Amino acid sequence: MKLGAKPRKIWNSSGDLNNNFNPLAFKLNRLMVLGMVWEKLAGKRAKFWILDAASKDAVFIKVKNSSAKLELAGHKENLIKELNKHFDKPWIKKIEIV
Repeated sequence: MKLGAKPRKIWNSSGDLNNNFNPLAFKLNRLMVLGMVWEKLAGKRAKFWILDAASKDAVFIKVKNSSAKLELAGHKENLIKELNKHFDKPWIKKIEIV
């Protein structure tokens, strides 16, 4: 440390560490929650509806066959509402079928 420089703040808890990496920690936390909630909501359909990716406002679902695609298309709005319930701010605006 140079003479006259401010001393570095030393973190005392994991909460302090989390504040330093807030954008990355926030995104990772959001993705982990999304993955767990998706498996729970999809249930038996999870083998046909595979969570592929997530962007700023959309979730991308890979679908195995056309009948699963039609079923997902019918459940989109309800799934968006259910997924957004698990987050502080609703960030999922649409589900894209891949």
